[in-house]
Amino acid sequence: MTRGIGPIEGRNLLEAFGSATNALAASVTELEEVLRRGADEVRRNMDAVNVQREFEEMDRESVCGILPGDSDWPELLKTATPEPLALWVRGAFQEADRFSVAVVGSRICTAYGMEQADRFAGWLAEQGFTIVSGGARGIDAAAHRSALRHHGRTVVVLAGGVGRAYPPEHAPLFDSVVAAGGVLCSEFPTYHPSEGGLFPRRNRIISALSLGTLLIEARLNSGALITGRLAAESHGREVMAVPGRVDSPSSEGCHRAIREGWAALVTNVADVSQQLRSSSMLVAGAIAARKNTGADVLHEVKPAAGVLKLTPAMEQVLAAARSMRSIDYDELSQKTNLGIAEVMAAVTRLELSGIRLRNCI
Repeated sequence: MTRGIGPIEGRNLLEAFGSATNALAASVTELEEVLRRGADEVRRNMDAVNVQREFEEMDRESVCGILPGDSDWPELLKTATPEPLALWVRGAFQEADRFSVAVVGSRICTAYGMEQADRFAGWLAEQGFTIVSGGARGIDAAAHRSALRHHGRTVVVLAGGVGRAYPPEHAPLFDSVVAAGGVLCSEFPTYHPSEGGLFPRRNRIISALSLGTLLIEARLNSGALITGRLAAESHGREVMAVPGRVDSPSSEGCHRAIREGWAALVTNVADVSQQLRSSSMLVAGAIAARKNTGADVLHEVKPAAGVLKLTPAMEQVLAAARSMRSIDYDELSQKTNLGIAEVMAAVTRLELSGIRLRNCI
């Protein structure tokens, strides 16, 4: 809560003093040894923080705080650069949120962009993926609303406090997210304003929370493109981009990402499933929270029932796989009466959970 201390400075202070309590009790001279400059101002800012008032504001807005190391701290968030010192949360993260996909794009979007955000986010939500986005106007809001409409989970990551909706007209949307069991979160105090410089910090959390990032109508130099870059370069995640009209400024960022090779072109939901399965790093990140053994479905399958809630499609694919010597998408589709895209999504979720479908897929 102290101005002048971000996640990097905060981490340095924790390491130097051993605890937050010791850091907050440090003198200016002691702080100078860690911060090098501005220690006197930081000391004044520490003294100005009203912790009791913050607790009262958190209670008023039904907000809780979580810290790295807590049981409900998102495992994938450990890859954020830098990792937040804390999160203010309305709602609660669940184990299912390890299977998250970010859907981000332009605030000023076209009808085509809104349609694609609704299409991709809705299908992913139906298949059990949590939709993560930034709650902004345009593509972000369309993705959140689609997830809700398809009875899926969604996580809103804000650049300001969760008690101060931004944009203001999205307050009812954010309330709906929490009411549906989703999450509103921020690394800033409850009523902290959404200042311009905080949006890039917000974007790294969106990226880190997600197994992959889907760009829809990302403009050049947009926040969505920054999120995609972070996902590809800092977090080692899959980045996908939906192409738009070749003459549309709204899609210039998507087209550049595809052209430069750090985002995969996707035109349908089956493409998304294929991309999510293509990186072993995604599997490692998704299963890190629980040390599943990666059961071989062609022998004895023991999906950890208490760890992962299987969707009907996942259960059908597992049942069909038990009776097959070798497995491919077409055969699974025939045996389950599911479409190829649904089969691919079920396989992706199963393998991200550590349940291997061996020999052929």
